[in-house]
Amino acid sequence: MDMVRRNLGWNKTEDAWCLAALVSTATLKRFWARIGIRRENFINICKAVEIENWEYIAEGYKIKKTEPLLAAAIADIPLNSETDKNFPLPENLPPVRNWVNRTKELDILKASITNSDITAISIVGLPGIGKTSLISQLIRQLHTENTCFTAVVWQSLESATGKAPPFDRIIDSLLFTLSNGDITAENDCGKKTENLLKILREKHCLLVFDRADTLLKAGKAKAAGYFSENCTEYAWLFKQLLETEHQSKILFTSRESLAELPPSLTREIQLNGLNQDAAITLLKYFNLTGNEEELAELSARYQGHPKALQLVASLIRDDDEFQGNVGKFLQDRDWLLIRDIKKLIDEIIARLSEIEQTCLSRISVYQTSEYPLSFAAIATQMPEVSKYELKENIILALKRRQLLYYDCQRESYKLHPLVQEKGDRLLNQNPKNVSIAHRQAYRYYISIPLKPKSEWQNIEDIKPLIRAHYHASQAEDLDAAKAIIAEVGEVIDWVRGFIQIFVTHRAMLTIPVRLLTVEESEETEEIKVQAKNQFSPTSPAPPAPPTPLFSALDFQ
Repeated sequence: MDMVRRNLGWNKTEDAWCLAALVSTATLKRFWARIGIRRENFINICKAVEIENWEYIAEGYKIKKTEPLLAAAIADIPLNSETDKNFPLPENLPPVRNWVNRTKELDILKASITNSDITAISIVGLPGIGKTSLISQLIRQLHTENTCFTAVVWQSLESATGKAPPFDRIIDSLLFTLSNGDITAENDCGKKTENLLKILREKHCLLVFDRADTLLKAGKAKAAGYFSENCTEYAWLFKQLLETEHQSKILFTSRESLAELPPSLTREIQLNGLNQDAAITLLKYFNLTGNEEELAELSARYQGHPKALQLVASLIRDDDEFQGNVGKFLQDRDWLLIRDIKKLIDEIIARLSEIEQTCLSRISVYQTSEYPLSFAAIATQMPEVSKYELKENIILALKRRQLLYYDCQRESYKLHPLVQEKGDRLLNQNPKNVSIAHRQAYRYYISIPLKPKSEWQNIEDIKPLIRAHYHASQAEDLDAAKAIIAEVGEVIDWVRGFIQIFVTHRAMLTIPVRLLTVEESEETEEIKVQAKNQFSPTSPAPPAPPTPLFSALDFQ
């Protein structure tokens, strides 16, 4: 054990060891002090450092020949689970690997399942965001604490075909597990449900249904979040579990919202990415070469998406092109969807209707980090549908599928970077659609009312114009782009600095130089001569311009 932890570069009470083994620092200290610890804690400590023969050791194999430290540590470990105060862990409980701190989410879940008014909790989020790992970790923690639950059952609704398993298999598994095999399976769905509810009334159970999205309809915006026609038995079971009084709790994980669950009895929790510290900790598991700033930039690019970060970290570590160098990867890739990550996003994009894909692709042209995405902006991109259809069906469907979410602080909609890039790729399948989407975005921003020009004081006062200029440029609408510069130039008398600001602004880097000039004419030649004289190192310094209304820093 000591040799293994040294190879990992861990000290005897390493935080990462505690997290991986689900034990406290005090437990590790007792272990190394040759004080007896619980059997399950010993097993977890071994597994955390990839020692798989813990059973061989714990069952007493030649303890006298083992190192004195290890022998003393396991001497008082019970060889059965009779002393366990809580429920046994489900045999099919998914493993938790590379776990990083999600204390806030775990605390919310624990508080929710102890609330008598809430029968079920639905954890929703993008594929790979960590829903299954979070619930698996929750169960492991509850297992070590004094809780009311006497049994936990884990049922995965995922299969090799991508469809939900047959209902009979799931209900029979539930009955067999909770009754310890005492109940003979009935042939009638209703009787099976009655038997299950009887058990749930008699004892506190925790039922987990993982990947409930396999039960939902696909391909129709109006049907997003609703159970498929061939899953009516599941819908009936969940209805009974939620509306019948009993002592148990139900947890769902799903890539989409479960719209048919009674809202008064169910709480939906949207799981987002890891915070920066947790994301950096996750990346460090892969022994990459990179400073804190580079690791922070990598985590920010993917908004802390755990699965995406692990896939990217593996690529950086294993690919000869990068050899573990994070900085080289950041310089080499200006896209996010490497092949393995693209597969994850494609799985949920494939469930969209044509109108949902159209909307998603068009709104991907908006840079929501630069300006809030409003309903009006989305509506501008979808003139072929009514506002009611857009709001109540298309946007609602995208929200239920976790592809579009509402930021309450900014009072605007947002797309996850992975989703936005996928939308952009869908749009670019037809170059004509790209130009149309940018023209529509230009029309939206140019229509936003501004303060009177005499009141322009900072960058926020003309931000819609900056966005309009960007989209006009992307659509290669030269007249519109020049008109915006001319309008601002009427107020800002240091046009040279203004144009330089536009060129250097991060959102304008892709604008061709020709978009910032007028057509070839005598005026163009005059501007060129002036620019050459002004920027020539040998030319005399120009007179100091008047104090500007804006600073170049405002545009960065």
